[in-house]
Amino acid sequence: MITRGMNLPLIIACIVIVLALIILPLIVSYKAEKKEKNINKEWDKIKEYGNKLNNKTRKKY
Repeated sequence: MITRGMNLPLIIACIVIVLALIILPLIVSYKAEKKEKNINKEWDKIKEYGNKLNNKTRKKY
């Protein structure tokens, strides 16, 4: 499988580069998705608090 002109370090370097190009985008997208979930949780808490305040003010009238 190894041709005569290719050195072993060159092959290893190519494999490492290919793996990095596959794995790095997966890591970045995972972190972005996790961050987005945290932001959505915060907005849900804010929305719930706003609804609670609205319900209290509606009951007064």
